[in-house]
Amino acid sequence: MSHLYFLLDEGHLSTRRLLDKLIILAALIFFGGLIFTMIAKEGNEGKKASPIFKAFHDCVRPRLTHLKGNYEQFWHSFTTLTESCDYLEAYKALDIRTAENQDKTKYVAFPHRDENLTMVTLGIGHDVNAEIKLKELYPNIEFFGADPASDINEDLYVNTLGGQYFECAVSGTTGMRKSRVYEREKYEEKITKHVGVDYFFKNVLQKDRIDILWIDIEQNEYPILEQLHSDGIIDRKGVKICQINVELHKDLFEPKSEIEMLKFHDFVWKLLEDKKYIMMKTHYVKASSFIRTFIVNVSDKECANLFLK
Repeated sequence: MSHLYFLLDEGHLSTRRLLDKLIILAALIFFGGLIFTMIAKEGNEGKKASPIFKAFHDCVRPRLTHLKGNYEQFWHSFTTLTESCDYLEAYKALDIRTAENQDKTKYVAFPHRDENLTMVTLGIGHDVNAEIKLKELYPNIEFFGADPASDINEDLYVNTLGGQYFECAVSGTTGMRKSRVYEREKYEEKITKHVGVDYFFKNVLQKDRIDILWIDIEQNEYPILEQLHSDGIIDRKGVKICQINVELHKDLFEPKSEIEMLKFHDFVWKLLEDKKYIMMKTHYVKASSFIRTFIVNVSDKECANLFLK
C-alpha cells in the first residue's frame, strides 16, 4: 500500500512540475512579447524623421487632433482639413505628375535617375488608360496586374499594355473570400480566389521593391494598408513599396457600418506615428462614399534615393 501511495505521490509531483514549467514558459512568452513590443515602440519613437515627413506631420496632425476618436467626422472632414498641406515647400523634392484613366486621376512621383521600375495594379476594372499614359511618359516600367475577372481585363493588361496578368484578388490573406467584381459594366459580389499581398509580392512576382502600386479593390484594401507600416507583414518580408494610389471605400459589404471609417482613422494615425509615409492629394467622393489618396514612402533609403531630390 505504501508503494502505491509513493507512486501516486510521484505522479502528483510530476504533474505539478509539468504545470509549473508550463506556467513559467507562458510567463516567459508573455514578458518576451511585451519587451519586444516595447523595444519596437521605443525604436520607432527614436527613429529620425526625414524633413519631408516632418513637414507633412507638422502640417497635418494639428488639423486632425481634435477629431481623434471621432471616426465618422474624421472620415468626412479629412480631405477638407488637410488639402492645404498638399502644397508644402518640402514636397518640391518630389517630381509629381498625373496619369488619367476614364474617371480618375492617378499621381506618380517620377524617379530622378533612369532606372527600370516595377508597377503593380490591384483591381484593373476594364481600364488601363492611366497605365498607358504612364508608359508613354516613362517607358522603363514592368507592369503586373491582378483582378479576379479575366474577361476584358486580361486582354487589356496583356495585349494593350504589354504587362503580366494574374486572375485573382490580392488582399490581406490567401483563401476564398468575398470580392466586388466588375463584370458586364457593373459590380457583382462574389466569392473569389484571394492571394495574400505579402505572398504575391515576394513569391509570385518575386520582387523586393514595388515602385508604383495602384489599389482599387472595393474594400479589400484595408487588410493591405494594415500591413504597410514598419511592424507590418510586408515590411517583415523585406518588401518595400515606394508609392501608392489607393481608393478607400466604406459601406460596400456592410451598409451603414462604421468599421471602415474606424480603419481609415486608425491607418492615418498610425501613418503619422510611423514616420514612413506621407499622404497627399486626397479626394473625397461623397456620392460613392470613397476616398482617393496618394501615399509616398519617404523613409526607405532605396525609395528616397530614387524618388526624392
